[in-house]
Amino acid sequence: MRIVHILTRLLRAGSEENTLLTAAGQIARGHEVILMHGRDVMAENAHRLAPGAALVAAPSLVRNLNPAKDFAAVREMRRSLIALRPDVVHTHQSKAGILGRLAAASAQVPLVVHGVHILPFLGVGRASKMAYLLAERGVARVTHGFIHVSEGMQSACLEHAVGVDKPHFVVRSGFDLGRFATAEPPADLAAKLGLGTAAPRPVVIAMLAALEPRKRHLELLREARGFLLQFPQVRLVFAGEGHLRSAIEAEIANLGLEQQVLMLGFRDDPERIIAAADICIHSADREGLPRSVLQYLAAARPVVMFNLPGIDEIVTDGVNGFVVPQGDWTGFFARLTGLVSDPAHRAVVASNAGNTRLERWNSDYMAEQTLAIYQELQARPSMTEATA
Repeated sequence: MRIVHILTRLLRAGSEENTLLTAAGQIARGHEVILMHGRDVMAENAHRLAPGAALVAAPSLVRNLNPAKDFAAVREMRRSLIALRPDVVHTHQSKAGILGRLAAASAQVPLVVHGVHILPFLGVGRASKMAYLLAERGVARVTHGFIHVSEGMQSACLEHAVGVDKPHFVVRSGFDLGRFATAEPPADLAAKLGLGTAAPRPVVIAMLAALEPRKRHLELLREARGFLLQFPQVRLVFAGEGHLRSAIEAEIANLGLEQQVLMLGFRDDPERIIAAADICIHSADREGLPRSVLQYLAAARPVVMFNLPGIDEIVTDGVNGFVVPQGDWTGFFARLTGLVSDPAHRAVVASNAGNTRLERWNSDYMAEQTLAIYQELQARPSMTEATA
């Protein structure tokens, strides 16, 4: 098959890594894969994770709403798709999901699939929610099937009447499980944290996330100040990059937390950052099923996070981690206080985290299941009739 994946941005976030690993698995199975992307791209990262995939740019495809660029992006993608003549278009992310499916339909691509990593109408204001719902319900008409990263995403999609007459599937966002289970802390971070010295070992709390508003780094810092002052032995580590970096650095300085909060920027060794941590956290207000949380568990690290759709598939509150209601910062830091104050309890939760069954999140399994869904959809009578 010739498969085109369409993404708004081709950078290093979870949805991009998910797509690149899926593409790599499809290439390994003998299929031709093209990655069509918007203006924001890190080509070297794409080639590293999905060697053999071709990259095709749609320069007008941008993340923010821009009617002129959005119309231009549909035209650009349509022209490329007509020339490429793919068997499958698989869209990802909110903007590319909407515009890409319109382009694929107008180019008469035989099979159009949308990958649901996050639902744009969740966790936003009423006006934005209605606008997104109208758009999603509209393009659902030209979508042959949906692939969700979690049961929670699928349920939320159907509950909001998006594509209710279309097939829906769940394929968990895969990664290399062994890479996280056996990692050691990086030497540079160990030195910065004072690990392995004669001084008392600090308690390290890590958060791996892009520096963007929905991850709530700024709010986390403001809420964390009292907790960090209470526990001067704690070190909070942020790994990730994004446009909020300067604002986050300024807030750390403004709160006087320079000695306890460390910003690492983007790291290509996330497994080693997690290996240096005693506790891992996730503070996003809306998300699919966060890859970083799965990676925390694969590394046997207890997690504290806010509730997200489908998170109960992997985190059992009070067993392998803690899940608190969205916005309950008091509860969030109460759970962290318990883990920091009681090493024995922390060890039990860590052991439970390491025993979490994660086989369904294997990257090779993800690619295999995605191809099976394409083939199932292609074999459906409605598809045969539509392409006859």
